[in-house]
Amino acid sequence: MASLVERLRVRTDRRPIYSLFDDSDDELDKKSVPIQEKFEKIFRPDAKDESCQACGGEGDLLYCESCTYAYHPKCLLPPLKAPLPSSWRCPECVSPLNDIDKILDCEMRPTVADDSDASKMGSKQVFVKQYLVKWKGLSYLHCIWVPEKEFLKAYKLHPRLKTKVNNFHRQMSSMTNSEEDYVAIRSEWTTVDRILACRGEGEEKEYLVKWKELPYDECYWEFESDISSFQQEIERYHRVQSRADKASSSKQKSWPNETTESKLKPREFQQYERSPEFLSGGSLHPYQLEGLNFLRFAWSKQTHVILADEMGLGKTIQSIAFLASLFEEDISPHLVVAPLSTLRNWEREFATWAPQMNVVMYVGSAQARAVIREYEFFSPKYSNKIKKKKSGQTVGESKKDRTKFDVLLTSYEMINMDSASLKPIKWECMIVDEGHRLKNKDSKLFSSLKQYSSRHRVLLTGTPLQNNLDELFMLMHFLDAGKFGSLEEFQQEFEDISQEEQISRLHKMLAPHLLRRVKKDVMKELPPKKELILRVELSSKQKEYYKAILTRNFQILARKGGAQISLINVVMELRKLCCHPFMLEGVEPEDTNEFTKQLLESSGKLQLLDKMMVKLKDQVSIFSDWNPHADLQAMARAHRLGQTNKVMIFRLITRGTIEERMMQMTKKKMILEHLVVGRLKAQNINQIRKNILSIRATFFVEGRVRGVVAIDF
Repeated sequence: MASLVERLRVRTDRRPIYSLFDDSDDELDKKSVPIQEKFEKIFRPDAKDESCQACGGEGDLLYCESCTYAYHPKCLLPPLKAPLPSSWRCPECVSPLNDIDKILDCEMRPTVADDSDASKMGSKQVFVKQYLVKWKGLSYLHCIWVPEKEFLKAYKLHPRLKTKVNNFHRQMSSMTNSEEDYVAIRSEWTTVDRILACRGEGEEKEYLVKWKELPYDECYWEFESDISSFQQEIERYHRVQSRADKASSSKQKSWPNETTESKLKPREFQQYERSPEFLSGGSLHPYQLEGLNFLRFAWSKQTHVILADEMGLGKTIQSIAFLASLFEEDISPHLVVAPLSTLRNWEREFATWAPQMNVVMYVGSAQARAVIREYEFFSPKYSNKIKKKKSGQTVGESKKDRTKFDVLLTSYEMINMDSASLKPIKWECMIVDEGHRLKNKDSKLFSSLKQYSSRHRVLLTGTPLQNNLDELFMLMHFLDAGKFGSLEEFQQEFEDISQEEQISRLHKMLAPHLLRRVKKDVMKELPPKKELILRVELSSKQKEYYKAILTRNFQILARKGGAQISLINVVMELRKLCCHPFMLEGVEPEDTNEFTKQLLESSGKLQLLDKMMVKLKDQVSIFSDWNPHADLQAMARAHRLGQTNKVMIFRLITRGTIEERMMQMTKKKMILEHLVVGRLKAQNINQIRKNILSIRATFFVEGRVRGVVAIDF
């Protein structure tokens, strides 16, 4: 299994030994055997005189108390760490298989035969059944193959081991039946991701390693020789440590009051004329450079802001560029809060654009987060790092001065769960991705984040205004409660947003806090996106059930199992019916042939789609429901940087139904968003309002189709 050997990486030249020292058995022996009793050592003829049985080397040997074998502590698997036990028995005398963490694989593998077997088979090499074993307390780097005979010998001492083997075979048989390719050890599990700590010196030097694609609770101490091929990560660890020590030392030499006051003073704004050199991911687009300068200007003026670019314009990259610019001025730490599903993308973008920053992702189990807090949060305390005030009083070094990371990535859930650990940190900048989740002041996330201390706050959202102005006010209240303090006063001041004077006043209020760009304004080379609404009729079956739901006619609904239909939420049932009657419980025919026949005939949308697909085959993306904002994001992902094809969106709306009513409500929301957060200039507000009104009048006008990407139900 050559590929597996490659995954285990290049290690030292010591011969791996699968046997382990068993602490539990040793403790049992200590209790059962009197101290005065002397063991009569077993004489082993192959024992190496005053040499390690594994590598043949001399010096610092650990001698077995029951036989004539001796080993270097580091040549054992797992290697024995200091302090060494006072009494020890070698792997040949004590079976260590109880220390198996998991069995990963099983196969027939070649091995050297005993002399008796060789005489029978005429060869020194035979194939025997072996198990690939991962040991407790050791990484996947030290997994080895153990012959089945060793398991058979250990069954008497460790009955649970047989259960573990049986469970493994049962699991493997179920995987064999599936078509998935089984990989015992993924290459990422033996690839160093980060180094957290260091201990020992010389040959005994060890590093605490986090492996890629594995959580922090699976970090292990490794000898430097075992991870010598990951020199880049070792150097990065020492670079981070050196930087942290220098920063702590410089803060120690300066007066605490001077350091605090210098940081609180707003720095003079310096505009970037071109993409900064400290960004390694490439050059920023002109509008992204504008966004970077906007964020830096807001920082210099101590103004909390919303970066409200349309999805696909790179809000993540602009934010990383902003934090990287603060890093160049030695300003940290920063907090980035994002959905759990996007944290990996944030981590990758930081590694691409600002690899010089120490970015830690704070997620995982309670045990994993405990490891992160212990090794990734703060630099170690030193007794000699004491600060003196001018008055002669001494003050200990604060946690903020010892912060080890530059950026902490975490999820909304962690903000609520671990506020006791995260809230005491004084954050320089807090960035909240998908900031529209803070539109509700009664949410737990809103109340938790409001308690966090940060000098600067940035919200990232492509939809800053989703339903009404009240939600936008709550976002602004989160950013600046002093300026946006009373919702009642805000409602009274802008009760009629259709008035030109109120729109102008609202824009003036929002301008310092909000930057909004859309693709059509900043990406002229991007192919156009067109939308077309197609009004379709309900099928006869849909009309029948639609009327029955409205009139709550259970007699009709129960004809084919429809009694299971719940009419608690009538609007939801009507929406499902407009797509297809089979979405209702109990409406589908049990006969397979009848199901196929009625699948198209029962839905007006599918009848139209069936005719359209002849020309649109391999060119469309279909969405089963439509949300005015959630699916706008999905469409934005198709209409973004790198897209070369025209984008055409068809909206299939059933005529005279709840869908048509919802479309009217959606248009009002989108018009409100355009009026409030669009890039409007004072001199052309009237013209834009006229254009919007004309759009409302021609919203259902059919246009010519020139390109297709998405069909929306």
